[in-house]
Amino acid sequence: MQAVSATGAGEDRVTATVPRKRSYFMASAATVLAIGIAAAATWLTAMSFVEAYGIGATHFGQSTDLAKRAGPGMELVVLDAVALLFVAVLARVAWRGFRSNR
Repeated sequence: MQAVSATGAGEDRVTATVPRKRSYFMASAATVLAIGIAAAATWLTAMSFVEAYGIGATHFGQSTDLAKRAGPGMELVVLDAVALLFVAVLARVAWRGFRSNR
């Protein structure tokens, strides 16, 4: 969308770009969604490690042998990789949307 500015007689017309509200809204939505996905993935990862290894040092109630503890597993790595991919795509969409308003 372009608007033409009014000029005096004999002067060339100058086009001015009008910011697109839809792209700005989509960029803002992509930013919020990316932050939400990153926060959820971080929280799930932290809770998985807390559940697997505990918060503090081992004491009499916990197993002192690390080989007996079950780690978070490969599923957590896949979840984090997919979350990182979504965040990267949404960050690119947001960057392009914010940049188009210039």
